[in-house]
Amino acid sequence: MKKYFNIFVILLAAVVFTACDDYLDVKPSKSTSLTVETGEQLNAMLNAYSVYYLEQSPWLINASDDQRCDTEWFEITGSSDCEGYSTESLSYALWGTNIIPDLTDTNWKHEYQKIFYANTILEKADKVSGLSSSEREDIKREARFIRAISSWYLAQVYCVPLVPGNENKQGIVLKTSTDFGESVKRASLKETYDFIEADLQEALKIEKPFARIGNTNRWNSVRANKAAVNGFAARFYLYLNDYEKALNYANAALSAHNQLVDYNTEMKNMDSPTTVTINGKSETIIFPYTYEGGANNVNERMLEWKEMTYFRMQEDKNWWMMPSESLLALYDKTYDLRYKYHFIPNYSFINTISTPLMGYVFWWKDRLPSGPTTAEMLLTKAECEARLGNVQAAMTTVNTLRAARMDKNAPANVINLSATSKEDAVKKILEERRREMPFVRRFMDIRRLNSNSDSFDDVGALTKSFYGFSLTNIDKSSKKTYTLEMNSDKYACPLPKTEFEVSDFVIDQNIYQ
Repeated sequence: MKKYFNIFVILLAAVVFTACDDYLDVKPSKSTSLTVETGEQLNAMLNAYSVYYLEQSPWLINASDDQRCDTEWFEITGSSDCEGYSTESLSYALWGTNIIPDLTDTNWKHEYQKIFYANTILEKADKVSGLSSSEREDIKREARFIRAISSWYLAQVYCVPLVPGNENKQGIVLKTSTDFGESVKRASLKETYDFIEADLQEALKIEKPFARIGNTNRWNSVRANKAAVNGFAARFYLYLNDYEKALNYANAALSAHNQLVDYNTEMKNMDSPTTVTINGKSETIIFPYTYEGGANNVNERMLEWKEMTYFRMQEDKNWWMMPSESLLALYDKTYDLRYKYHFIPNYSFINTISTPLMGYVFWWKDRLPSGPTTAEMLLTKAECEARLGNVQAAMTTVNTLRAARMDKNAPANVINLSATSKEDAVKKILEERRREMPFVRRFMDIRRLNSNSDSFDDVGALTKSFYGFSLTNIDKSSKKTYTLEMNSDKYACPLPKTEFEVSDFVIDQNIYQ
């Protein structure tokens, strides 16, 4: 990690002096070194959401069964500029753990940059001027929240799930300081989760409310708040299969903030459809208003999305989320407004492909809400209630979400789900969870469902059929079935080789058997 020192210093200076014009007006230092001296500077670092908000693993989107990967669509798109069928994307989609280490995966480095900023804040909080004792504690708790989220995200991407028998498997590198001499040896999985939990428990002392900013429509989602930290705690414990704790924290998050976006009244299409010309013919594409903004932009409407209590986005570098048949089959195509607004039937036209092929859109072409949301909390609450045996309460909870997502003119028995047993309730809630959060949560959910103590909810092995390929070639003469077995070590993405080099080969690669 020593080779990143100069990069980190320069980036840190950029955060404090140039990334937060709305919050801090300070002349840049002429030196590449930086002395943080004031609480105002620390708050500027925390306000610089552009540093923290993107999650950039291509593994999570491509590897799941939500992302379509088959020869039929490849034959239509393969000769075009379609990143979804590049050999790099295929390596993630088909679990090519032998190829992925050679790819340019910046996700590991970017999450550790966030952790570096958090550790900088922790080291400076007691030394800077201009803060009361309570403000110092809140800033430290917020830094630990940032560190907890990034550490947890790294564990979901690069480690197998923490279940009995996996405690001593490889975790992540635990960074607690800005000392570039600190060890980069990977901790065990149990040590990793204990570290995250300790940070999380400290962050849960944050009492700042989630609220609108002044008279604007923006919410304070770029900073830690009570709804956000409880929401992340609910997520953390759900993925540890601790349903009682997950339920308690989901309830706390909903008590702090429970507003939903009603797709009947608050969702709409863009004012003007997109028009493209293909083979001399004009084609129209209708996008939801969330498509507005363009590449690399954070627009006001993202920060106005009142469901997302902490501003984090999962990025899809392919710019085309291709829904699988199994995902599409889950939607009521007449009444489900998520299908109406987020699934674009002729999305392929924007890539000058004349055959109309479906694409999924939330924010622009590449971003999905990944911070805690009201919808996620309702789904977490419902699932935990069902697993703990309170079936009726679980269905009431999940139907609260559906009332904001289904056409209000739909029959009541279409809007409202019902269940006859615990197993039936869990199954239907998990289907609703997949409908609500496709691509962004699905692969994480498969990991936990295939490894928890219940067998009735197992997704089972994932299979995809495609041609043989290498990083430089797709062999259309050879068609193969690719399989990801239950509880496979391949549920952990390999680390990029560059990380071994910068660590002087102290960091170990994942072991695949």
